[in-house]
This record gives sequence, structure tokens and C-alpha cells, in this order.
Amino acid sequence: MTILYVVTDGATVRKRGGSFIVETPEGGTAAEIEAVRLEHACILNTVQVTTQALTAMLEQGVELAILSHRGKLLGQLTPPMPKNILLRKAQYMKECDPDFALEQARRIVAVKVENQRQVLLRHRLDEPGEQPQAEAAEKEMARLAASIPAAPDLAVLRGIEGACARAYWGAFGSMLKAGDAAFPGREQRPATNPVNAVLSLGYVLLGGMIQSLLDGIGFDPHLGFFHEEAYGRPSLALDLVEPFRAPVVDRMTLRLFNLRVLTHADFDPEEDGGLRMRPEALRRFFREWEKTLKKMDVRLRVREQAEGLRRLFLGENDAIMPWSWRARP
Repeated sequence: MTILYVVTDGATVRKRGGSFIVETPEGGTAAEIEAVRLEHACILNTVQVTTQALTAMLEQGVELAILSHRGKLLGQLTPPMPKNILLRKAQYMKECDPDFALEQARRIVAVKVENQRQVLLRHRLDEPGEQPQAEAAEKEMARLAASIPAAPDLAVLRGIEGACARAYWGAFGSMLKAGDAAFPGREQRPATNPVNAVLSLGYVLLGGMIQSLLDGIGFDPHLGFFHEEAYGRPSLALDLVEPFRAPVVDRMTLRLFNLRVLTHADFDPEEDGGLRMRPEALRRFFREWEKTLKKMDVRLRVREQAEGLRRLFLGENDAIMPWSWRARP
């Protein structure tokens, strides 16, 4: 199957015969994809899509994600929601049990923290010599993680997760090689640092993929275990994202900057202090993103997680089993 990314300002996606065509602003053909092979499309908000192309995508079950130039997910076009009311009813009943929900949240946080620790360990294994910051963070996170199984409520659990995050991000910059990829610490939008901008974009893409899958199966993606409910927040999707963040997005970000696939020169400042990745840099990013997803079988892992969640809500499993990654096979 084919994944389509279109990042050229003014480009147009059309349906012509049995294919989707990407036209340049000048009217030339930049790409042609057999319609039956297209699985997912991701475009910038400066790209045009004809009504015929949108209709064909809906008919074939192709999901279309629309991003801003800064990587914010503006919205997704998805086929009509499945009428799986039995699954949703089971989900609501399970998630309204506070003890059950807390236990699932503990499992999600435990695996997220362990996967972050494994990223630190992998760096220490790959880079000879002393790695005092990574080693100290790994040990501190292990100490904190020991208290996760006994966390009495979500507030305490979120406090533990936050302390682990501070230790992890405090050491993250030490894994970046010298150069213009300085990392002042994790920051939310707008990202004023290239490394943060790439991390945020990766998380957006990962979250969009998972939310689309949950929608397609019939879950309510807005009711989760660990993330608080808020208007418009896809809490369940965010729960499932957590174990994938460090091994998928964080490691890829380190690789992109350490190998200088991306540099500070690939980003332009905007009026509010945020950064905008240049089109050619976005193309390089998306190429590496697809390589990472394929090499790690991320789409398969995500589908397995969603299937496990379905079985959990229907009473076929006792607990969620988040995806666990190890520094060495």
C-alpha cells in the first residue's frame, strides 16, 4: 500500500481515471498513484484537493490528514464512523470503573517510562565512553518507576510520570551530538527550537494515525484511562501514543539531527517565535518517517494495540498490554 505526502505550496491532488494525480502549481504532474493502492494521505493546508479526489478517498476508506506548516494537525477526513455501539457501550462501562481505569493507567505509564529508559540505555550502548547524564536519568527513572504499581490515584500517578519526564528530558540533550541541534528542554507549542519542532510533528503524526484507527474500529477516542477528559481531547488515542513516543519519535529525532539529515538551517522563524520547517526539509522528514514506521512495523504494532484494547473492553482480556521496546533484541 502507498502513503501520500504532499508538502508543495499550491499543489493539487486530483482523481483521474483509476489514479490520484499530484499536480505542481505550474500544472505539471509530480506524482501518480493507483487509487486502489492508496492507504493514507497527508497534506499541508496550502495544498488543494478536488471534490472528486475527496469523494474517491472516502469511498475507498482512505484517511486524509491536513497539517499546518508548523506540524499542527488541523483535521482529518475519515470515512463514516462504524455503527459499533456494542463496543462503545462496553468501553463506557469499563472506563467508568475507577479501579479498573487506574490499573490500566498504571500499565500505560509503566511501559512509557520503561521505553524512555530503554532509549537512554540504547544511547549508552551505542556511544562508547562516559554518559553521566543518561546514566543518572536512567537510574532516577528506575527508582521512580518502582512506585507506579502502588500509585493510589491518577493524581499521584501523573506526578510520578511528570518526575520521570523531567529526568528523561533533562538528559535528552546529552544524546544530541555537538552542532546546531541544541536542546534547551521540552517545550509545548509553539516550538521555538528545531529539535522540539520535529518531536512535536512526530507526535502529531503518531497521534493522528492512532486516532484514525480507533475511529475506524468504533471506539470513542475521547475517553481514556490516563489522560484527563477535556473538550476535543482524544484521551484514549493519547493513552495509546505514550509507549510509542520514545522508541519511535524520540529516537528518530535524535538520528535526524545527529546525522545532520536536518539542521537549524532547515527552519524559518515565524512572528510568534515558532518555527516553520522548509518544504525540502519536510520531504526529508517524511521519507525518514516512513522508513522508521516500516522498519519498526509501527502500523502493525498500533493495530495490535487497538485489537488488544477491543478485547479488553469486551471482557476477553483482563488488562491492557502496552507495546514494550527493548534496547537490544
